[in-house]
Formats: sequence, C-alpha cells, structure tokens
Amino acid sequence: MNSPAKAFSVKISTITHATEDPEKVARVIRNLFLGGTSLGFTITRAKGHHGNEIATSVLMIRNATNAEVFLKNIWSGLSQFDKTEVYSSLASRIDSTGTMFLRIDKQAALKGRIRLENTDPVKIEISFGTDPSKRNEFVDNIRRMLEEIQG
Repeated sequence: MNSPAKAFSVKISTITHATEDPEKVARVIRNLFLGGTSLGFTITRAKGHHGNEIATSVLMIRNATNAEVFLKNIWSGLSQFDKTEVYSSLASRIDSTGTMFLRIDKQAALKGRIRLENTDPVKIEISFGTDPSKRNEFVDNIRRMLEEIQG
C-alpha cells in the first residue's frame, strides 16, 4: 500500500440481548476477524430496562499488522453497493482522532457475509494515525487506501 494511512488498532463491539445465544454472537466476531489469532473478548453484563440481561462483547486488536489484515478482510467482504455507501459518507465516518466507524449486520456476519447495517449491528472502530489539522487530506488518504485494497 502506498497510502500514508495505516490502521493501527481496531475495536469490535456488539450487544448480546437475553434472547440471543452468546456463543453465536462470539462466532459473529470470529467470522469478521478472519485471521488465525486467538480472540480474547471483554464481556460486560448489565440489566436492561425491563430487567433482562444485556451483555456487551468487545474485542480489541492492538497490533497494527492484525489491524491491517482485519481492515482488508472487512473491506474485501463488502459488496460494491456497501463500498459505495462508505465512500460517499467517508468524511462523516471518521472522527477528529482518526477513527473510522462501520456498523456491520450481525445476522449476516453469523452466516459469514459482511454488509453494512445500522440496526443491532456489530460496531467497528478502526483507528489510524492522523494530524487533526489536516483532516481533509487524511480523509482522502483513507479513501486512497480503501481503493488500493479494492484493487
């Protein structure tokens, strides 16, 4: 990759509702992270509004090489339609700290497919090194990097 934008960490999180099988939700995250690295989750449990249990599962990828592999896997798995959606909304998907946000369909990921979804998603935060004073240039660098992955 020639782009100066490089992913250095990833946070993957999702909520497991009382009606969902926790092992299936863990499988969703494993399906998204297609690398051979063993996964360590942090699970936080809480009570919902009606007293039902809700668990939040979080996986952190702190190794830059694994973060790059994860990004390539996710991007390669998205349909052209979803990639176009990300391109068109890229500036609003990246915050001032250089983190890009994606929401992936939990049910599709369980079946090994990757697609964008806002309802009950798997939330993905991919962090890049950036200079906040050069935001427009940074967004363009991310766009070029994603185009390079697409090939």
